[in-house]
Amino acid sequence: MNTQPPKWADRFLRWYCNPRFLEEIEGDIYELFDRRIERKNPKVAKVKFVWDVFRFFRWSNIKKSNSKFTTMNQFMLFKNYLKLGIRNIRKNIVTSSINIFGLAIAICFAVSIYIFNDMSLNMDGYHADGDRIYQITNYIEQDGSQELWGDTPIELGPDLASSQSSIENFSRIEFRSSSVRSGADVFDEFILFVDPGYFEMFDFEMINGNEDVLRNKNHVVISKEMATKYFSDEDPIGKELSFKFGNGKIKRLMVGAVLAEYPYNTSMNYQFFLPMDNFFDLEIEETKGWAFMTDATFIMLKEGESISSIYDSFDDYVELQNSSNPEWKVRKFEVMALQDLSANAYRIVGAVAGGGHPAGRVALTVIAIFLLSMACFNFMNISVVSASKRLKEIALRKVMGSVRKEIIKQFMTENLLQCFFALIVGTLLAYFLLIPWFDHLIPELNVEFRTADPMMLGIFLVGLLLVVGLIAGAYPSFYISKFDSITIFKGNQKFGSRNKFSMVMLGVQFFLAITTIVGCFIMTEQNIYLGKKDWGYDPSGTMSIYVNNTDQYELLKNELINHPAVQSYTASDYLIGRGIAKSSLELGDKQLPIRQIAVGKNYFDTFRFKIKEGRALTDNATDLLGNVVINEKFAESMGWDNALGQTFLYDSIRRTVVGVVENFHYYNFFSAIEPVMIKGLDPNRVHYLTIQTSPEKLPELEASARLAWQQIAPNDPFDRIFQKDAFDDFYQENNTNTTLLLFISGIAIVLACLGLYGLLSFNVQGKLKEFSVRKVLGAEPRALVMIVSKQYFWVLLISFVIGAPLGAYGMMNMVTSIFPDTKSVSVWPFIVAMAIILTTLIITVAGQIYKAINVNPADLLRTE
Repeated sequence: MNTQPPKWADRFLRWYCNPRFLEEIEGDIYELFDRRIERKNPKVAKVKFVWDVFRFFRWSNIKKSNSKFTTMNQFMLFKNYLKLGIRNIRKNIVTSSINIFGLAIAICFAVSIYIFNDMSLNMDGYHADGDRIYQITNYIEQDGSQELWGDTPIELGPDLASSQSSIENFSRIEFRSSSVRSGADVFDEFILFVDPGYFEMFDFEMINGNEDVLRNKNHVVISKEMATKYFSDEDPIGKELSFKFGNGKIKRLMVGAVLAEYPYNTSMNYQFFLPMDNFFDLEIEETKGWAFMTDATFIMLKEGESISSIYDSFDDYVELQNSSNPEWKVRKFEVMALQDLSANAYRIVGAVAGGGHPAGRVALTVIAIFLLSMACFNFMNISVVSASKRLKEIALRKVMGSVRKEIIKQFMTENLLQCFFALIVGTLLAYFLLIPWFDHLIPELNVEFRTADPMMLGIFLVGLLLVVGLIAGAYPSFYISKFDSITIFKGNQKFGSRNKFSMVMLGVQFFLAITTIVGCFIMTEQNIYLGKKDWGYDPSGTMSIYVNNTDQYELLKNELINHPAVQSYTASDYLIGRGIAKSSLELGDKQLPIRQIAVGKNYFDTFRFKIKEGRALTDNATDLLGNVVINEKFAESMGWDNALGQTFLYDSIRRTVVGVVENFHYYNFFSAIEPVMIKGLDPNRVHYLTIQTSPEKLPELEASARLAWQQIAPNDPFDRIFQKDAFDDFYQENNTNTTLLLFISGIAIVLACLGLYGLLSFNVQGKLKEFSVRKVLGAEPRALVMIVSKQYFWVLLISFVIGAPLGAYGMMNMVTSIFPDTKSVSVWPFIVAMAIILTTLIITVAGQIYKAINVNPADLLRTE
């Protein structure tokens, strides 16, 4: 029989066993595993040998100090702890379910916020050359401060590409609207003119076509969504689309490529892409030279090149641009990496990449941490309460030889097991409920349960389990394991009495809940305020119709002005609610950002503006050429106490103020009101016909307008806007925010109630004998109620006094960073929050108070 093991077996035994002890037993080991070593398959031999070594030490009852077989014993011990944990969960199914569900709710929210933040912070991260792609931006000094703009001179991209050897490719983006026709279908669409380098730089997958498709200016690239919209199930490649622009020119192009569905983390998901050469051919505007600003310019560096290599040339371009366009002076050019665009979109005027304000992400992350903390405190309290039924088990384990360390391990394992179940439930809730609900609530975000790096999600979940498990399980494990077995067997263990740490935990939990709830209610109050905010004019009964030119305007006007429902009508080049033109006013070495709109007669009556001083514009020659009406913000920015008769130079024309209107919202309430100049309308630049009628007659007037339009412009879409719907997108987002905040408040209330339930159960359990004695001595139920509840009243009051102001302060800082116009904090969020918390807490404690006042003294005092 072979008693000499192979070298690998000998090395393993000498590593695993104490060398001195190995000398005494190695003969037994080699004889026992002789057949294992001689197996023909060496891999099987190794596995079997290692496994039998573990089993040998287990069978031999060898002391732990003599071998490293502790690993195996610890594994078996851990397995035993798991069995006990599952058994106790099943035995105490109610409290275990509350524990697991409370933690799962917080984990569900935390996982969902992680998914949301991961998507937001990894926007456009899938582009292979994304680290080499930059957008050129520029700073404009406006009203004494600098604004970051995405617009750049249209000549900048080509000039940089030809003069800088470090640049490999470039592309400009120019936004336009167009009527798009395919057969009998015609729609108004938002399109992009881009250079051929656009699809060579960015990794947008194409179902058909290739990245150099736009080098043929007779081609157009469309998204998969537009392919379905215009061609249904047909192959769109080679099919013709007709584009009609504002100047009346038509461009017929063939579909050269179809984009696949955009990745979920795309910040630039547009639908139509036309070659930039067509933009110049159409002569929509005077685009030659450095004076014209295009919407975006992207460059891609060559491998190994640094962006600093092109910074030295920017000073020359600043001078060139400012000399070409003195009314739009650039202070400096800057570059922004592609990966940073979405995160900074809120700072860039005219951003081409989508992205929200970071304050929202920060607030949601803080709320997720608060909810997790509250859930951990719940877990601690309820775990301790559950252990009150296992005191004799703990005492018996100690009598049988278990040390405190083993009891701590046991309860930590059981608590980690519950946390593991909570993690599974919470992740499933996020996957099946919360993430889909987020996607339904905010469909434009396209939120999905996925991350840029799946491994990081796994690390996050494991880390969440360990952190939550250790935080939530440490206190119950250490607290329970310190009980003395003799005291427990005598029945003298004062379980839960005067536990100041538990009261502190409840206080912190209430503090977090109140901070969250008050903050959410303050934000909700702001949303309600903005939802009811005055627009500065009366939008009811107002309908506007987009026209391509003056001829269409005149024909449509003549068809409709005699309609009995029409009360007044007017014309304009832009439409408030859809945004109006932005420009700047030179004031010495500074520029004042202003908005401007050109209007026809009856404009102020049709929209029912509130004129504070002076008069409205008419259609006389003086008003058409030089007179203007301004808003209050304009007068304030210019420092005029009396604006009537004041003059200023704009577009080489001396303007005279003949009227001042109250400030009005021309876009939405997320945007601050800027100075607005209303001037006379050039008859050749009409784009909107606006009609005023009574609200109930709007459908009738719309039907008549639609019928007239089919006769006037059958090849153009009928684009009508009810002014009362102009801010629908804002109101929808506002309502979404309110719904989300109320949902978060509901979670905070539930977790607060669970925490109180746990600690109250803990406290009542420890005071049952005291209540029995008091009842024997004649105490009234009301006195018992006061004993149970008075300490919680003070905890709640202290938490409210500290948490409510902090919640208000934090939320108001976030609100003022997002909204330009906010209302002061009223007392109502505090009153409503306190009322809701008190109501829910009274309901929560009612059952435990009932248990306290109905205790039977005979059942508890017979052991005394």
